[in-house]
Amino acid sequence: MEYPNPKIKFYKVRTLSEKLSIVFEFLRENWKPMLKFSFYLILPICLFQAFSMNAYMRFAFTMGYESAAGTTSDILLTFFRNVGILMILLLLGTSILNAMVYALMTEYEHRDSRLMQLTLDDFKTLLIRNTGKMIRISLFMIGATVLISGLIALLAWLSIWTLVLTVIASLIGILAVMVPLSLFTPIYLFEDISFVEALKKSFKYGFSAWGETFLIILVFGFLVNIVSGVTSLPWSIVLMFGEIFSLTEPGEGLNATIWYQFISYLLGIIQSYGMYVSSILSAVGIAFQYFHIREKNEGISVDASIRDFEKL
Repeated sequence: MEYPNPKIKFYKVRTLSEKLSIVFEFLRENWKPMLKFSFYLILPICLFQAFSMNAYMRFAFTMGYESAAGTTSDILLTFFRNVGILMILLLLGTSILNAMVYALMTEYEHRDSRLMQLTLDDFKTLLIRNTGKMIRISLFMIGATVLISGLIALLAWLSIWTLVLTVIASLIGILAVMVPLSLFTPIYLFEDISFVEALKKSFKYGFSAWGETFLIILVFGFLVNIVSGVTSLPWSIVLMFGEIFSLTEPGEGLNATIWYQFISYLLGIIQSYGMYVSSILSAVGIAFQYFHIREKNEGISVDASIRDFEKL
């Protein structure tokens, strides 16, 4: 089989419109293998995540009237259990998905046949390595979030004025820092460098192209929200109506029926899978932004051409 279009060149300086165009061109060419491998790797997680999401949402719906009725003894324990399980599944699913996307992009660049006839065994080692790296990134992000939240809570305890100033400063700081941090994942997964070096490089490249990177995040974040919103809407509607009807008939309402439980579970799977698959858009988008910045700063394509010439 021959591809009708030439192979997409990753490391190339592009304008914003060219980056948007090349992302969709890459996805249009490779959507079948990406969807196939996401089905193998992500759908099993979605089977468990649908249970967890449904349990969490039912808890959120019932927490108010359970508190009013005085049955709050185990609310905190139930809350942390539901949130904990859901967070673990989200961390695992997000890590595997990003690891898969960047592993497939690496294979695309290195294989003459691109992703044609690619099997899971062909990139299993790279996938495992990327997943380990992604888990380290996720744990770092969670730790930083907990640290910042703890600092804000401490300042809130000291004075309301320190809280106001801290919240404003934190929002500005988070917006400024999160844009460079978006490059952390492609840098750490595509390059053979240490965690700390990748983190430093993400700030170096991120601040030098802050505006461009912010626009990429904004555009693809908007598209991701649209796609994931479409797949989430049926699940949200069914769950909401089931819980509303259950308030009028506790224990015997709509959400107590087997068919409702089954439908809400199936829609929960679609919601979870749609959320993960839609995030491929932003992962590929930020990857091409990274390729653009690295080519602009390091001239990767020029170095590769020199090495190829020396081999002749």
